[in-house]
This record gives sequence, structure tokens and C-alpha cells, in this order.
Amino acid sequence: MIELIQVSKLYPRGRGVRDVSLRMEKGDWVLLVGGTGAGKSTILRLIYGTLRPDSGDIVVGRYRLAALRDSQLPAVRRMLGIIDQDLTLVEDRTVYGNVALVGEVLGWSKKRTKRESLRVLNRVGLHAHLDRYPTKLSRGELRRLVIGRALVAQPFAIIADEPLIHLDRDTALEIIELLSRIHAQGTAILLATHREDLFTRQPVRKLHVEDGIVRERLR
Repeated sequence: MIELIQVSKLYPRGRGVRDVSLRMEKGDWVLLVGGTGAGKSTILRLIYGTLRPDSGDIVVGRYRLAALRDSQLPAVRRMLGIIDQDLTLVEDRTVYGNVALVGEVLGWSKKRTKRESLRVLNRVGLHAHLDRYPTKLSRGELRRLVIGRALVAQPFAIIADEPLIHLDRDTALEIIELLSRIHAQGTAILLATHREDLFTRQPVRKLHVEDGIVRERLR
């Protein structure tokens, strides 16, 4: 499903990632564990194509990213449910409007957009907040909204960059439980986090990222 083969991406002053190889299969749940600046976000951005590697190859589904032009990368991103740290919500659109935007961008009919949007909003527990705006949501509700938006196009994998950041423990555990239900229904998850201690009941595989190097970590 997703494979990195000896991938390197270096920034000035030596930061970045070096010779990363990893493979995710259908239904996997993989944690990238490490502190700030370790290289977790770089790996995720390489996978969905907002960064290009200096060397190595990346395979997402049936696509080899090195063979694609920049104009072809949106086709790859449509296969993934991307959750970034900045959330990138549209503040002047409601909860429903933020999720429906996916269908609008993909050119779906209004009927299909409404059906799929309401489906995921019910799934993430926001069906009672359709007309609220992001500025009126709690931090936990904001995370539920971006997860719902990521699910609209029924991706084969969720790619999440620090989705638990700035959440208290109880709220973070609620988001993990939501992700657990999504995973149990067949969606693979690749999640970058520095809070591995919260994943005590999930069937996760842990990869430790430090100074741009990735190593398998025993549970």
C-alpha cells in the first residue's frame, strides 16, 4: 500500500531524514514516534507529495511518486485522508460546509456530497453540530471535524501528523478511540506522535524516529 525505499530528504544544517525504508500493508496501524524535529512530519509530507525526496523511491497504492509530475500528485492525495497539524479548516464555513468542501472539489453532485458528508459527520459524532463554525468548537471537536473531512472520499489510509497535540489526556483518548473504530472498519493509519504512552490498547506498530533515522520499536 505505502512503501518508502531508502528515501532521503535533507535540509540545510543537516536536518531531514536519511535512508528511510518502511512498508505499510492494508489495515496496518503504524506510529511514527519521536520528538519535535525528529523527521516525522517530513516522512508524511514525502508520502503525500508536498515534498520530493533527494533520493530513494516512494510507492503509494499503484503509484510510484518519482515517476509522477507535480500535476499528477493530487490523484495520490485523493487516495489518502490527510490530517496535518495546522488543521487547515475554513473558518467562514460551518462544520457541514468544511466537510462538504471535499465533495465540491472532487466535482460530486450535491446529492452525493450531502450523503457522504452527513455519513462521516455522524460517524465522528458531530451530527448535532452541522451549523456551528470552527471558532465555536472545542479542541476535541476540531479534531473530530478534520478526521471527518479526511474520511469523506473513503481513503484507504489516514495520514495524521500529531492529531493529539494540545489535547488533554481524556480528550486525546477519545480521539484515539475514534481512530480505533475507523481502523477496525479497515482503514489503515499512519500517525506521527510524541504521545506513544496513550496507545496501550491499540494494535499499533511503533517506528522510532530520531535525527532523521527510523528504527523499528518493540512494543
